Amino acid sequence: MPRTWSTTAITDAFNAERSAQRDKCGERNPYPDSLREALLRRVARNLAMRRLPLAMAGGDADGGPAIIPGNDPEVRRLERPYRRLVIG
Repeated sequence: MPRTWSTTAITDAFNAERSAQRDKCGERNPYPDSLREALLRRVARNLAMRRLPLAMAGGDADGGPAIIPGNDPEVRRLERPYRRLVIG
């Protein structure tokens, strides 16, 4: 397991998450600090998930394995004002 990521891996994660964010929030000019912070969290989560192919981190003996949530609550909070409302 790498402790650091290559520039290519970071760039790939950034591009994928930026595209996903655009799909949810649209294109913004100027780009708000809150969306930037949400994007950085998305990229960090993307890279962390690459180390866990089953999306399960080792848990304690009593609770069993921990599952990384599919949605980061901070990302949702930061992106909420910019999210597109989908109707229909």
